[in-house]
Amino acid sequence: MKKLLITALLAMMCGGVEAQEVLDTTSVNAKLLTAEGNKMPKYKSGMASVMQYLANNVKYPKEADQNGVEGRAIISFLVNKDGVVCNVRPVRVDLKFFDLQKMSEKTGKSEQALRNHYSRLFATEAARVIGAMPKWKPAVFEGEKVGVYCSVPVTFAIPRFANERLGR
Repeated sequence: MKKLLITALLAMMCGGVEAQEVLDTTSVNAKLLTAEGNKMPKYKSGMASVMQYLANNVKYPKEADQNGVEGRAIISFLVNKDGVVCNVRPVRVDLKFFDLQKMSEKTGKSEQALRNHYSRLFATEAARVIGAMPKWKPAVFEGEKVGVYCSVPVTFAIPRFANERLGR
């Protein structure tokens, strides 16, 4: 069994479209989600394929695992009109420390410095894996392939702490 549990919920709330002309992204998103024939970008067979890809490729940062740090990195990226994932960037990282104060005392680093350090570890790993994804099926808008920004939250959870989280 893998040393980590990774969940990914593909949040296809897209923030923009790459095209020759500037489009109103609010109306484009509404049309992409509702108009017949328009399609959102899709990875292989959908959400299950994204989750499988992440489970197979994300490596839990060893330092975070050893120190009981869990996290969730939200990664934004563009699926361009050719289906290539690009413009990958971390949007936000949420952390869970099992004893941040004790870790701060032990390392001599401030709590904020530790938060920054572990945020970078999770964001870097999640962005690395998303950036290496194979091609997607691009979005289709009014009969033409277009680029669309998407977000994926990647959750890093340590299995040995699962019982604690569940109150067992």
